[in-house]
Amino acid sequence: MKRNTIKWTIFKYNLIIIIMLIALTTIIFNITIRLYLENQIFSQLNKISLSISDTALQHGQDYIKPPIANPPPYSSYNSTDNIYRYYFMLDRSLKETLTVLNADFILLDVNKNIISPKETLPVSNNNTNKLVKNEILKINKFNDESYIKFKIEGYDYVAIIKPVSDKNTFGLGWVIIYSSLQEVNRIQLSINIIFFAILIFSSLIIILFSSILSKRISTPFTALNSHIRSIAERNFRSKIKMEMNDEFKELVNNINTMTEKLENYDMAQKVFLQNVSHEFRTPLMSIQSYAEGIKYGVIDDVSAVKIIIDETERLTQLVENMLYLSRLDALEENYNFRNINLYNIISDCVERMNIIAIKNNIIINVYNIDIALEINGDEEKIHRAIINIISNCVRYAKKSIDIYVKEQSNLINVIIEDDGDGFDEKEISNIFERFYKETKGKFGLGLAISRDVVLRHGGNIIAENTVRGARFIIQLPKLE
Repeated sequence: MKRNTIKWTIFKYNLIIIIMLIALTTIIFNITIRLYLENQIFSQLNKISLSISDTALQHGQDYIKPPIANPPPYSSYNSTDNIYRYYFMLDRSLKETLTVLNADFILLDVNKNIISPKETLPVSNNNTNKLVKNEILKINKFNDESYIKFKIEGYDYVAIIKPVSDKNTFGLGWVIIYSSLQEVNRIQLSINIIFFAILIFSSLIIILFSSILSKRISTPFTALNSHIRSIAERNFRSKIKMEMNDEFKELVNNINTMTEKLENYDMAQKVFLQNVSHEFRTPLMSIQSYAEGIKYGVIDDVSAVKIIIDETERLTQLVENMLYLSRLDALEENYNFRNINLYNIISDCVERMNIIAIKNNIIINVYNIDIALEINGDEEKIHRAIINIISNCVRYAKKSIDIYVKEQSNLINVIIEDDGDGFDEKEISNIFERFYKETKGKFGLGLAISRDVVLRHGGNIIAENTVRGARFIIQLPKLE
């Protein structure tokens, strides 16, 4: 798995979270189970101590003689047989209440000496009792009932000390119940092993699902990268087709739409270059032919010069439009917005186009335009946009062009109609696309410039067919 990838990042953070959860869960679980076990141990020791204490106090006077001044050891003063029977009875009482604890007891007289049948107890038990007694005697509150924890030879022990000297007259001072925690530690270790195995197994499952999840997330990006590389290589034919989550669907649809538009743009650009090369070739060939005719004296100079000038103007206009569109694309064309009189702009456009219209036997009519109507915009740009539309109508009109204005809510609609043949329905959606050329004629770059200008003013431009011909609607926002 490569580093610095989404898949590795997801996997890495999931792994860190899993390790932290395992560590935190293990610590909390061990603390909790330890506290629980210790509480249970002390509870059981307390039950055992009550049982042993009651039995010891109830029957102690039957087996143990009262203390005397400077008493000899119990082995000589008290009958060993009586002490043995007494211990056997207490041991049976101990086993009746014993659960998981391997508990034992120690009896101390009022002088803190161990009461035990020495000759009958194993040496190891005697040694343990002495060690336990020594640890217990170290505590400060020996005369109070208390619970203690201590270590003997590396092993953990717990004990409960019950003072009973004030409850008998036969010399029993303390009952001590103690137990090794070895069995409890083994139980805790077993629980930990099982618990750790469950955690490891769960972690492996989580890691597996994490890997699958990261792969599902990274796969669409891999496909996107591959698709974008194809776009960079101008391969627009391929489309992203794969199942993915809703969050990616919109992105993929947008990329596919972008690819389709880039493909159309690329094709249109190729067609434009072909058209431009043809548009340039024709006037250049005319200029060259008439210039050669003048050179060799085979063509009338006056007519040849007129044609050369016309073709030169045509080339100049084409180059100017291309440069203007280029500036619009690069956002280098500055817009000087201010309040401008729309009536004056339309009147000036009509006046400039009237000469060309009259040459083509076309009348331009202007209707119902408020003389005081104003909009916020760049006067030169709006002027150019309207001129381009009127010029297009002049090219295709038969007898007349009508211009009028309609106001609605927050828009001003400048409507320009001609009585030509109208638009081809299959091509009407493309006429504002730059580089587009209609099958029956040439729209050039003028309509594309008009659309870009109107859009930059926050408006819109629409082309449609009417009963009498074509209609252009320039929508501009009203002054606020």
